[in-house]
Amino acid sequence: MSKGLVAVTDYIPKCEALFISVDTSDYLIDYYLHRKTHAPDTDPAHDEKLKELITCFAVHLSARTSTETHAWTVHLVADTPYSLFVTGNTGVIDESGIAHGFIVGHILTDHIRHTDVNSIHAQFSNRGRSFKSLVRCDTNDIPRMVEQFYSQSEQYPLRLKLSDNSDTAIGLVALPEFDEEWIRSVDISSVATATDITRSPMRTVHFAFSCDCSADKLLPFFRSMSPDAVKELYGDDQELQITCPRCGKQFGIHRSEVPEN
Repeated sequence: MSKGLVAVTDYIPKCEALFISVDTSDYLIDYYLHRKTHAPDTDPAHDEKLKELITCFAVHLSARTSTETHAWTVHLVADTPYSLFVTGNTGVIDESGIAHGFIVGHILTDHIRHTDVNSIHAQFSNRGRSFKSLVRCDTNDIPRMVEQFYSQSEQYPLRLKLSDNSDTAIGLVALPEFDEEWIRSVDISSVATATDITRSPMRTVHFAFSCDCSADKLLPFFRSMSPDAVKELYGDDQELQITCPRCGKQFGIHRSEVPEN
């Protein structure tokens, strides 16, 4: 059974920070199988950006509570406009510090407007309340964009370092009353092995590549439309192909399933 994306979080006392190590190797098997089926023509450069975003997003989620579900839409300056989308949560963390959550992402290429600004649009919900933020970035480098997002939106530092193949990564997330000088100056690669840094195991989260989309979940929306709207939507077609914006899976909605009265 796949372990999914594994994110291990340690608490660093006195410095008041979280050290998070991420391994995406098992997760990427499911990721590639899904995209081979539902998005076989993905631009390799876009695919690399999405993998980097998922890895950074895992660091972000690992520092949050289990009651929150987050989503980021990342707009990137490009000759052919496209955007990246990720969403997920950690799931419930048990008494031993183990949790099973999900992260799913997709590359959006249809009807994307041209932009001259790289940006992250973030939204999360917590116990029925929703929060939004928008951060403009001066780079299209995904880890640096996420660091800028933290600096501007979260108001505290985050440092990220991805491996060359994006299969593993480490993150250092500041907590309230953090040691600013230490956070900004420490060699992040040495934190995992340094003998003079105390680390207390906090949690391990297994993120699955999983989306609960289905045709049945889409039907209530179609059935709420007026007869004229249904006629305009379908035109002369008997079936519409609807793409899930979270994972890219497509569903056929036959006209007979959408009553016009």
